[in-house]
Amino acid sequence: MSYRQDAVKEKFEKVTVLGKPMLFTCLRIDRATVPKGLYMYEVRHDDDMRGDPVQIARWIMVNHLGTLISSEPLKLVPSKTINNAYLDIDPEKDWNYEGVLSTVSEYMAKHPPKKVKHRDFER
Repeated sequence: MSYRQDAVKEKFEKVTVLGKPMLFTCLRIDRATVPKGLYMYEVRHDDDMRGDPVQIARWIMVNHLGTLISSEPLKLVPSKTINNAYLDIDPEKDWNYEGVLSTVSEYMAKHPPKKVKHRDFER
């Protein structure tokens, strides 16, 4: 039994991250269930356990806050030591909960995937 959830079956919270509309859930999502053309990232919370989102990455092991889905890619900084890439964020400036739930299908209807040549982080 997998502990990762199906993106298509879940309801997400609408968030604005770095000025872009995205979807967020505190669950771990199975990357294979994310529709083609969307980008999935995981979010790390602060070490003080306040639940503040402080980092976005390809994947998160420790201090996992949740999963982000976006219709356009984020520019992450590759790690020099492991197969991962990160982007530090300021929870006060870069992250806003919208207070509305959405499915992936509803999100895609409003924010169709962007045609991007670089697809390393897709799905």
